[in-house]
Amino acid sequence: MKKIITLAFGLFAAVALFAQEQAIYSQYPVYPVLINPGYTGFENQHQFLANVRSTWAGFPGRPNTYTLMYNGPVGDKLALGGGIFSEKIGALNTLKFQVNYAFRFQIQKAKIGLGLTTEFLNRRLSNDALTDPNVQRGDDIIEANVDGQRIFDASVGTHILYDEKFFVSLAFPNTARVRLDEIPVAGGNPDDARGSLFQHSIFQLGYIISAPGQNFKVVPSLAVRKVRDTPLQIDLNLQGRFLDDKLIAGLTVRPSTGGSMALMLGTKYRNAQLYYSYDVAFGKFQSYSSGSHEFTVSYNIDRKGAAPKVNGDSVEPIY
Repeated sequence: MKKIITLAFGLFAAVALFAQEQAIYSQYPVYPVLINPGYTGFENQHQFLANVRSTWAGFPGRPNTYTLMYNGPVGDKLALGGGIFSEKIGALNTLKFQVNYAFRFQIQKAKIGLGLTTEFLNRRLSNDALTDPNVQRGDDIIEANVDGQRIFDASVGTHILYDEKFFVSLAFPNTARVRLDEIPVAGGNPDDARGSLFQHSIFQLGYIISAPGQNFKVVPSLAVRKVRDTPLQIDLNLQGRFLDDKLIAGLTVRPSTGGSMALMLGTKYRNAQLYYSYDVAFGKFQSYSSGSHEFTVSYNIDRKGAAPKVNGDSVEPIY
């Protein structure tokens, strides 16, 4: 069994060289800016965010990801953001820098954000890959990836909130993708060297149900994600917010991935927020891991001249 797991990891690391480049998050319903540049500065607050995710805990060479982000308004219309993303999958290391730009405006009851992300990604294999017994000697692609892939990428997105209740979000990752290295590509796929406009997308749709006088909200939503080199994924999300967001609970069900779900708990204290989520799969692979864990902590600072406060708290965003 140990040999089977080791071999599976070796194959997994090789496939990862050409895998999707968009990070996987379970807490995007709380922090849409993680996947959509159109949400940059949307809450009219300066937000500092740190996210840590361990996928398939207990599995050899499991993906571990770390994200640091900032986003906030620049005046009434513009917003800027930036982030650093680091991921390690076995011998594969990825480092990504991104800058977000967004334009925000309102048409009657509709609040709209239009955003652009530019990214520089460096992905390389550690030298240990060349001595791994599961890696074929003399493989040009494996050896070249030790020097590292360098990729420039851009994504666009929009987020719309209507009447403080209904929201829709659409992002297009990898809309302008350019390889900055000369590493050979298996099969000579030209799409690996350049982006394909609107080929990949992340769509969200949801509604905010408030209970007047009961101090809680329920937010059902749907997300459909088709990102680079991954199958179509459908998420059914349900979120509850209680006691002015001092208690937050969420559930995500993913029937499109063979059966999986994520449970989330969070809390808010003044300007700080803390979230934890646990992902579990229903397939056979779950017996080889203890699920996936994700933590996010954020700190928000109101922009000067922002919306007035109600009952001592800032007027809350859509989520």
